[in-house]
Amino acid sequence: MTAPHQGKTSNQHAITQIPIARQQDFITLVGASPMSLMEKLRGQQGNKLRFINQGIRQIRLYPPATANDSTQRIFLIFTEDYERKLLDAVKDLVESRYGAKYRELDSIAHLLDFINLRIAKKREIKQLDVFAHGLVGAIEFGYELEKADSYRLRDAQAQMLKPEVFDLGAKIYSYACRTGLGIHADLHINDDEDPHYEKSLAQLMANTTQASVWAFPRRSNYDQTYGNAHDRAGLESARDKIKTDAQAMKSYRRRLNEYQQRLTAHRQASKDVSAQLPNESAPLPPRKTASAEDELIVRHATSRDESAQLIGYPLDGEGAVRPVRAGDSPTGVPATLLEYKPL
Repeated sequence: MTAPHQGKTSNQHAITQIPIARQQDFITLVGASPMSLMEKLRGQQGNKLRFINQGIRQIRLYPPATANDSTQRIFLIFTEDYERKLLDAVKDLVESRYGAKYRELDSIAHLLDFINLRIAKKREIKQLDVFAHGLVGAIEFGYELEKADSYRLRDAQAQMLKPEVFDLGAKIYSYACRTGLGIHADLHINDDEDPHYEKSLAQLMANTTQASVWAFPRRSNYDQTYGNAHDRAGLESARDKIKTDAQAMKSYRRRLNEYQQRLTAHRQASKDVSAQLPNESAPLPPRKTASAEDELIVRHATSRDESAQLIGYPLDGEGAVRPVRAGDSPTGVPATLLEYKPL
């Protein structure tokens, strides 16, 4: 978006408008994620990092940050119940690898201040992606934690967002459960029931910010953060292919080096710099058996394994393997993100 600068002129001259380019921010917002008692007993830290790893994936997908900050990637995270060593690792990752700004939040007021401060900084938000728990009418950045009340975004807080903060073509994506639903439905919405999309938090946010909001009317599902069933089933096979390819390449380089040594000796002996070895040609490089998808899946898994060894959590430097998808309930509404346009 550009803000026109208007200057007064005489009657003989038309008004001149000089567009002033605004600097743009692409923001990922990550909520806290509690672990159940059973998850803690089983050491299942993956669920705790579902929002973080999805956020890293999104940061990676944004346009690159520019040296002069005309385009910024920003990673915001609510800190409750995340260990300091984990937060420090996330900070180092998003800053050093993805060139993003990193900021920690500890209340919904802190978030609103950060967003609305874009005006004073003469910046605009081009895209905002939210990864958190949700209920009908609320995005829960501290779900089931002690600070749940002070971390919650509802209609009152959404109405504090200033439209001047957002670019004219800005988009907001909420991956929290049922942000796009206007009634308190749990399992099913009958054909004769109105989902009241117009009363949803997504529509309220669209009206307040004047940005398009994309949200699920259903619960959201983070189950493919670490890959789908096919990805997980094929992981060991992919690792075997990559190992086989590495061994084949090592053997090829050894044979190529030996061939080049023989060729050099032959040319020196024959005093002919273009001579070729009789009855022998250079070895051919091996054909790869691992696909690009195989390599990607292994790269994700390797990153998580290394992080688990280092900090005790499967932080994925590549981000989530696959995006958030619509959950199974409530049925009767679309199993996809819906667009809520400002009214």
